Amino acid sequence: MKYFNISFLASNAMQLRTLIRQKQHDGIWIASLILVCISIIVQIILAYILIIIGKGDIRNPQKQTKLEKYNNIALFLTVLISIINVLINAFMSTTNSVNYFDRSLLEKS
Repeated sequence: MKYFNISFLASNAMQLRTLIRQKQHDGIWIASLILVCISIIVQIILAYILIIIGKGDIRNPQKQTKLEKYNNIALFLTVLISIINVLINAFMSTTNSVNYFDRSLLEKS
């Protein structure tokens, strides 16, 4: 699951970079920017929960219930991140692709 989180984080970082450099600031741009920021924040929370799960001792009966709850939360957050990223891609694909994916911006970096 950690590679899933890292790939989404890298994708969101690139989308955030693209949105910041984009010249058209309309409603879809704002919605995309908010969704990307929410996705990144949720991914940071998910990473923290995964660290807690990874350090926990599942063999300890007293910690099993707590770790199972963290595992369920992690699963929920992963699904939430996936849904948010589908929405981000849907919003970004409905706009003028020349504005969002201007190759000259990538060449300057």
